[in-house]
Amino acid sequence: MYLENFQFPNEDKRSYPYDLLTQKGLEHVNFAPITIFYGNNGSGKSTLLNIIAECIGIHDKTLGNTNEYFNGYARKCTYTAGVNGIPNDSTMIRSEDIMHHISNIRKRNADIDKLVLGWLMKGMSPSMRGTLRGRMQVQEEMENVFEHGGDSFHSVMVGKLMEKTDEQSNGETSINYFKDRLMPDNLYLLDEPENSMAPEFQQELADFICILAYRLNCQFIIASHSPFMLSIPDARIYDLDHSPARQREWYELENMKTYYQLFHRFSDKFEK
Repeated sequence: MYLENFQFPNEDKRSYPYDLLTQKGLEHVNFAPITIFYGNNGSGKSTLLNIIAECIGIHDKTLGNTNEYFNGYARKCTYTAGVNGIPNDSTMIRSEDIMHHISNIRKRNADIDKLVLGWLMKGMSPSMRGTLRGRMQVQEEMENVFEHGGDSFHSVMVGKLMEKTDEQSNGETSINYFKDRLMPDNLYLLDEPENSMAPEFQQELADFICILAYRLNCQFIIASHSPFMLSIPDARIYDLDHSPARQREWYELENMKTYYQLFHRFSDKFEK
């Protein structure tokens, strides 16, 4: 346990984040190896993560959580660290970070394609250039260069093509993003990590988090409403849709009941 508990100020002000969090009546949080802030949109779960991040020295917060009211609120919070303190590499990963990573991969690959295509066009006669029509023909020409490039000019183009990153679906890229970045012996704050992931990848991420938390000395504080995250064994859940906010079991949460009612209504379809 790197972070054992966290205390919030109880002040009634009409400025963010006071106006959002005071009404939740959440005075303190006692953490577990995996702690989840649950709630619908606007419930304050991401704000809580950002406040904790600011208070313990993780400064990669969501844009907008940098005004003086926010910083003043964070300065009034207190926390108790575990015997080993807060790891220096403690990290916050937001859903925006993952989408930015996906966008960067696509942009970088597109820039490489554009550069290589420019080199190809320079070596062609105007009539040859006119025959290149559409993305498929361009891709075929690049693949031809990749396979048959031999001289130094072609070798440079081949090298550039090899710099491209294999593009996968958003879900595949997201799960690989977490597998590349989540390491043992660290504290992680994850803001809706399930975004862009199909159910199978959400379950895979939940299983991976369990391994890191229960076998490899990690601690997680997660903002989520994914049933796969919420049903992680022994996760401590704070329900921010309830006023005052309080601990609840995952199967007591309103969203989980909604899922249950949906599948129960069509149970005969699944039981054929």
